[in-house]
Amino acid sequence: MTEVITLIAGIIVGVIWAWPIRKDKEHAFERFYVSVVFIAIGLNGIFFGFIPHIFFADYIAKNIGWPTGSPFQFEVGAHDGCWGILGILSARYKRGFLQASSIGYSAFLLIAGGNHLREVVLKGNYAPYNFQYIAGDILLAAVFLFLAWKYSKRPSLD
Repeated sequence: MTEVITLIAGIIVGVIWAWPIRKDKEHAFERFYVSVVFIAIGLNGIFFGFIPHIFFADYIAKNIGWPTGSPFQFEVGAHDGCWGILGILSARYKRGFLQASSIGYSAFLLIAGGNHLREVVLKGNYAPYNFQYIAGDILLAAVFLFLAWKYSKRPSLD
């Protein structure tokens, strides 16, 4: 759910930041795209992935329907933190870095969403942090893949 909320926040901030230069479509789209990636990958990865999985591991595990006390939570938190760093750096480096972060994160989301779905189908795991992330993961992946594709179609801004 936090992924969808941060996506919506990124879209709102992106529209607000791009609006003043909307006549310059290429730069306006880049501002929009950067905002979405910065918030929905960067800030989301740090604040809703890294911090919870590292510092509140047992609480998160219970809400996903996983056993508590697993060192795997630390790895998940580190993974989310790394994506967060890439999302934040995308605002600085843009171009291929922005697209690579979007595409890589989308691949992760599709795999994670598929795993959440598998947990529901095979194990009946309807825990809140498992079930509610199925649609959110797939939706976000579709949005990021679309934005990466759209960005690849723009003329060079150099």
